[in-house]
Amino acid sequence: MAKAMVVADQPTTGMERFKSQPERLKSFLGDVRSELRKVNAPSRAEVRSTTIVVILTVFAFAAFFWLVDILINHTLNAMITKLTTH
Repeated sequence: MAKAMVVADQPTTGMERFKSQPERLKSFLGDVRSELRKVNAPSRAEVRSTTIVVILTVFAFAAFFWLVDILINHTLNAMITKLTTH
């Protein structure tokens, strides 16, 4: 029964929904504005420090994968050489 009452309160025709659009848009834009007021941008020092961390992390991962690549390459070359010699 409660579901029937909720459905009855909602606009059912296309024209009623069309007429309610300005109010829905106003409500949506009000919500957007209130959420945007909660946003704060990082300071210049925070941006600089996180950028340095990202760059150092990228170089650390690059070095790690370079070493892993060398190790795998050396191992595979050794295995191929050993398996192909009679």
